[in-house]
Parts: sequence; C-alpha cells; structure tokens
Amino acid sequence: MELKGLAKQGRNVAVAMAACGMALGITSPVAAAQEGETWEMPALKEELLQDAVDSVISTAGEENIRFNLYDRDMNQVIYNYTNWIVCAQYPAAAKEVTVNPEKRQTVTLALSRPAAGC
Repeated sequence: MELKGLAKQGRNVAVAMAACGMALGITSPVAAAQEGETWEMPALKEELLQDAVDSVISTAGEENIRFNLYDRDMNQVIYNYTNWIVCAQYPAAAKEVTVNPEKRQTVTLALSRPAAGC
C-alpha cells in the first residue's frame, strides 16, 4: 500500500524529526530502574489509556513492566489506546513497587469507552 498526500507528508516529517533528534543526541527520559529500586504507581483512574500507559512507562521503565488490558463492559479487543479510559487499576495508585529483573510487574487496567463512563 503506497501512502499518498498528507499521509505521505506526515510520515516524511516524522522520519525527518526522528533523524534530527538522533543526530542531536536527544532522547526521551525513561526511568531505567535497577534491581531493588522501587517506583510509585501513578493514579490512572479516568485517564485516557494512552496517557496512562505513557505515565507508567515513564515512571517504571518499559523493561520493568507488562500490561494486562481488558474491556470491562463488552470484552472488545483494544487497538486504539485513545478510544479508552481507565476505570480501575492494579497495583493501586501510590503503591511502591519493587523492581525484579527476573519477573516484570504486571499492570492491570480495566477499561471502558469514554461515552459509557466508569
């Protein structure tokens, strides 16, 4: 499938920006927690799923967690993270989680569509 028009331009701009960021050595700050360190679970209830996932990753580091996402209403597959809100979470907000390099921490989020509410 060949991209055309604005879609192609958007991709080209994204590639150019990524290349400039790499050339300048700019990286996003991601916490790389080590064994024995702890991180605090952020409060995610009623957050947009994409924002919630980004928040957990920036707090814990992507290599230290895995997500368990489920639709609490209709058991739908979650593709677009901007079409869901978080209704419940585990671990609870403000809980201290210890990093274990042998086993990633599972972050479970119960989701609903924004129109349905929690």
